[in-house]
Amino acid sequence: MTSEHVPARPSERGLVSPVAPARALGWVTAPEWTAPAASAVDRAPLATLEPLQTPVDEGLIEVAADLPPGKALDLGCGSGQNAIWLAERGWVVTAVDLSAGALAEARSAAGAAGVTIVWELADITAWQPASRYDLVVSTFALPPRGMGRGRMLDMAAAAVAPGGSILVSEFDVALAREGRMAEKYLVSTEEVERHLDGFRVNRSRTRLARHRHGYEEIVVPVATVVATRRTDLRSPW
Repeated sequence: MTSEHVPARPSERGLVSPVAPARALGWVTAPEWTAPAASAVDRAPLATLEPLQTPVDEGLIEVAADLPPGKALDLGCGSGQNAIWLAERGWVVTAVDLSAGALAEARSAAGAAGVTIVWELADITAWQPASRYDLVVSTFALPPRGMGRGRMLDMAAAAVAPGGSILVSEFDVALAREGRMAEKYLVSTEEVERHLDGFRVNRSRTRLARHRHGYEEIVVPVATVVATRRTDLRSPW
């Protein structure tokens, strides 16, 4: 990802349909959630719908529930929903994004929520943290393959303190096999795990989930990897 690259939104990444019932996709749903069938609202023209607020990532809620507050890094923070959620729960958060518009929206939302966050306007494939973090989060922020993805994942892993955790969630490569999305935008759990040398992988799975962005709500397979850095590694900082 070069300095002019901004991670593509779902509609820009080539998803064929805004909403797809889980039964039509052929993927196994997570036991805690059953995808709804398409409704009249699902098929309504976008102009008739209100913009949908991007929710806090489900994987982040699960991970943070078991962690004491500490220092957190949100890579590709977008409108800041994950960073704000963490800050409201006592985390000291640094959030990084390339989009000045997204960061302005995030700052406004953080002000309304009454929390303080360190916002960094930077390309996450080139940005380097000055310290390590107890939790590093990247949700739907990976650049396409060939545009710094490996470098960004290596940076994210290196930014985790010994005993700290990393969460990566991204659209799963299964979308390419179904012809619904270009493969270069997608990820497999195996690809993420290759960058986690020195970590214990706690969770590595693909699940069906609702994904909201702008006027869209889609049902897609999401690859999620959660890992903890071993405590017997020497820190470079």
